[in-house]
Amino acid sequence: MSIAKDILSGLKTAIDMNGKVVSVAQAVERLATDMRDFDRRLVRIETIIEITRPDGVTLRLTRD
Repeated sequence: MSIAKDILSGLKTAIDMNGKVVSVAQAVERLATDMRDFDRRLVRIETIIEITRPDGVTLRLTRD
């Protein structure tokens, strides 16, 4: 009986972990979607700034 209990316990743990992995995968997908939205918004803001700058200098947010 002990072996059967160990096997069932292991299967229960695997099923519980699978549910958690699925939940985390869904959260990561939502975060990826949010990041794509933020990226698009940032590009729009950068474009607005570049268009409105009178000197025509390109905006750089990262170091070269």
